[in-house]
Amino acid sequence: MGQLFITLLVVFFLKSSLGSQPCGVNEYLESCAKDCLYDNCPKNAQDDSVSCASPKECVSACKCIFNHRRADNGTCIQTTSCPPFDCPANEVFDPCPSFCPGEDCKSATPHGLCPFPMLLVVYCTPSCRCPRGHWRKNGVCVPYEECGI
Repeated sequence: MGQLFITLLVVFFLKSSLGSQPCGVNEYLESCAKDCLYDNCPKNAQDDSVSCASPKECVSACKCIFNHRRADNGTCIQTTSCPPFDCPANEVFDPCPSFCPGEDCKSATPHGLCPFPMLLVVYCTPSCRCPRGHWRKNGVCVPYEECGI
């Protein structure tokens, strides 16, 4: 009788702990979750720059894991799989640009590569970037020759 009770207790424990995952694939449960626009795949270059306010009361919610975003269908996908959005003229969409501390003309190099490469694992922030060999001059991407260096 004692073995049956222990067996039932173990089965109940396993079923309750394994059978009811609160979140889906590529998600984790956050105890006091903020509802942020940057949790989703961005629709434009400004979506990631909008800050989110702290909730008025703490509510648990499922959030996407590191370098994943919520897709339109509600699942968490890799940020690099988010659909591209339109970029201004002379710019290209990059789903996970490498970190480069200087993208403007004062940091320009003739070969078009970042002058200060950083080997860091960073949070992917889809954005519009200057294509290789172009640099920002007054916020606009121009070829290296127009930087006046």
